Amino acid sequence: MRHLSNFIRVFGVSFALLTAPTVFADEAVSAAEADALIKDDIANAQVLIEMCPSIIGKNAKFDQNIKKIVNSYLSNYSNKSTTLDSLQKDSEFQNLLTDARQAAKEVGQAEQKSVCEDVLNYEE
Repeated sequence: MRHLSNFIRVFGVSFALLTAPTVFADEAVSAAEADALIKDDIANAQVLIEMCPSIIGKNAKFDQNIKKIVNSYLSNYSNKSTTLDSLQKDSEFQNLLTDARQAAKEVGQAEQKSVCEDVLNYEE
């Protein structure tokens, strides 16, 4: 159930992006912990990349916004050379991605559509 609530939390996109710098600014959060949170957020974003086109249709603005969101997460990652493609080879990321996919299946279609529209309408 943690993953379901995390999926919903992460994709209140504006909330997640506004609170992320505060979390990472807290010196009590180690780099490894911050990286794990970032991987989890990116895994959830990957699920949106996979599922939203079938819900809201292929949309260039969605693609552009989700790329901005992922790049925002990656900018806080400790290894600045990490990319979404390089994370695909990371076993921890793959586990998080599997969990995120399962959590997405547990969310109703109306909630999925709402999250996809949040990304579509995302403004920096």
